Amino acid sequence: MTASSRPAGARGRGRPALGDGFTATTQQAFLDAVTAGAKLTEAAAKVGVSRNVPSQHAKTDPAFRAALDEAKARGRAVRAATMPHSELHYNHYGCRAPECRAIAAAARARRRDDTTIPAEETPVTAQPIPITGRTPESSTSFSLARAS
Repeated sequence: MTASSRPAGARGRGRPALGDGFTATTQQAFLDAVTAGAKLTEAAAKVGVSRNVPSQHAKTDPAFRAALDEAKARGRAVRAATMPHSELHYNHYGCRAPECRAIAAAARARRRDDTTIPAEETPVTAQPIPITGRTPESSTSFSLARAS
């Protein structure tokens, strides 16, 4: 593909995907699913295309790439809004809702108050290394890797 036959603004070495069933209506259905909060793999399965087809189109079609970026941002916001409040939501997604704060504070308090000492673990026995021709008491009985 020569530079003159690429769409305006296209970058990279990607080839436009032809005949993969990712038509304009399929693209719109995919974008709607992503906007609704579906992950990319789930949205691709919903419209009946392979999970890499939308990514290939995004590499070769700047308009689709912009629409996909916007759909991903909206979908991320939908997933964050519909995610149940939990310590994970507090720690990893930065939710500072009163529910998340209370759950995280309670979990921290439980971890701080957990004074149980783990039972003595059984000692792990290592397999002896066979030493041939050397005395086991010698500190040089093991060959060391040479740094050369």
